Amino acid sequence: MAIGTDAAVEFFGTQDTLGTSSAAVADAAFSVAGDLSTWTNDDDSPMASVILLANFSVAPDANSSINLYLRPLNIESTNDGDVPDANFLHMFAGSFPLNDVTTAQYITITVGLPNTKTSQEYEFYVQNDSGQSLPAGWDIYVTPKTIGPHA
Repeated sequence: MAIGTDAAVEFFGTQDTLGTSSAAVADAAFSVAGDLSTWTNDDDSPMASVILLANFSVAPDANSSINLYLRPLNIESTNDGDVPDANFLHMFAGSFPLNDVTTAQYITITVGLPNTKTSQEYEFYVQNDSGQSLPAGWDIYVTPKTIGPHA
């Protein structure tokens, strides 16, 4: 069956790689701002496809995950949202379920983007709940997306 004119379909922006020099993240710990580049939602998209690349040297625990948090920047003039930590779990975006293997894992989730302005800037943080240390070199890839009418 062909998709009809004006049917709702997804539209995708350009994928961005956020990794700069990600450090290891201990089990139950959060990444730091310097691990990833700031991402600007220059498409003003309401959602994004986010891919985590993780390559564990020791297999993560079965049924474990890595949680994703967003920190909006410049939300009131040059004031930013707070950095997420164990006592401040605001802007939870989703969880990447992990397989208990030591091969490279590419895990995709769709997240909502809580934009407060046009071209909203974000910092992305992960919370490692894998049961193992997340080795340095992990990465996040972001693709803005939206829904619109099929031509």
